[in-house]
Amino acid sequence: MPQASVDFTGFFTVMAALSASVQTFVEHVVKKHWHWLDTATSGKPDARRQTAVHAVAFAVGGALAGTTGIAPLGYLGVTSAGMVGNVLAAGLLVSFGGSLFDEGLGAIRAFKKAQEDAKAARK
Repeated sequence: MPQASVDFTGFFTVMAALSASVQTFVEHVVKKHWHWLDTATSGKPDARRQTAVHAVAFAVGGALAGTTGIAPLGYLGVTSAGMVGNVLAAGLLVSFGGSLFDEGLGAIRAFKKAQEDAKAARK
């Protein structure tokens, strides 16, 4: 039985683009209409606000993936998930994976800066 091919580059590219678009939409559209989502507070109310932001990002990411036909699990070789499974996976990955992409980007920036500093020290 042949196995489905796995395309990690395509998966990360699509998920990074979807994550960036959802984050931008939530930051510039949703939070501007619901001001309580944009105002950080200390304690339990802030935990509720963060949960609400994740829920909105989940919904927006799933809706965007569903309307555009993005199938992130297909890139990982999971062909039996169907559209509902892909929409749920996209929403979940976008909602909670944004911090993962931000950390990865931070690591890449730190590595690049370390390389530049090493070059400057050699000169």
